[in-house]
Amino acid sequence: MRNIITSLIGMVGATAFYVISIGMLPGWVFWLWMAIQFGSFWMFLFAFVGPLGIVAAILGLWSLLFGIPGWLLHMVI
Repeated sequence: MRNIITSLIGMVGATAFYVISIGMLPGWVFWLWMAIQFGSFWMFLFAFVGPLGIVAAILGLWSLLFGIPGWLLHMVI
């Protein structure tokens, strides 16, 4: 029984990882699209700077799903 629960948790974790990873690409692309639309060179550069690209992808995915946060608009515009 313990092995079944461990396997189930592993499968759920792996599935969640792949779903989030696949969702990051559209988020990252949407971040770049927003940077071009806002005319923000720093926002565009932020997406290409190592680990900050992951943050840009998360924020881009959030913006794609729920709308652009007000604090981001005020920071960029």
